[in-house]
Amino acid sequence: MQRLGVDRQLKVVADHAAVTNRAVDRCRSCGHQDECSTWLDEHQQADDPPDYCRNRDLIARLQHAAGRR
Repeated sequence: MQRLGVDRQLKVVADHAAVTNRAVDRCRSCGHQDECSTWLDEHQQADDPPDYCRNRDLIARLQHAAGRR
């Protein structure tokens, strides 16, 4: 969320703790941890998450709410 610039936007979402917990659960249950770790190492800032990201929809909604899309 930080690399994509939506971490602050996530904090103002209604029931942000539950939304954050679900996002973390999706991330932890993903089968791409090694790929994601490499992606994170290679991107200090990015416009879009990798295609395999299970939180793509959430990130897109947060970007839209922040006026970035």
